[in-house]
Amino acid sequence: MKASILFIALFLTTSMSFAGNGESLLDRIMHRKISYPESLREKGIETTVHVKVRVLAENQLEIVEIASESEEMKAAIEKQVQQIKLNLPQSLIGNTFNYTFKFQVQK
Repeated sequence: MKASILFIALFLTTSMSFAGNGESLLDRIMHRKISYPESLREKGIETTVHVKVRVLAENQLEIVEIASESEEMKAAIEKQVQQIKLNLPQSLIGNTFNYTFKFQVQK
């Protein structure tokens, strides 16, 4: 019997101040760009990854903090975050956001 895959991304965002819909735009970008790495899915690795990012003036994200019980998953998600290209409102520069991604294989 083939196992179904369940990927849950919980987006918990925190920031000091916002203008417009920049926060929701960043949430959509993170939701679209962060995915369950196929190699780890095949291994059945299930874990939660907590990521805190800061928006930089260069339209990039700086990882302030990243935590997971799986070093492999942590490294994979860190690489995905570093590859994200942004075009966000200036009002978000310097703000930090917290995201929680839960990766599960549903049997």
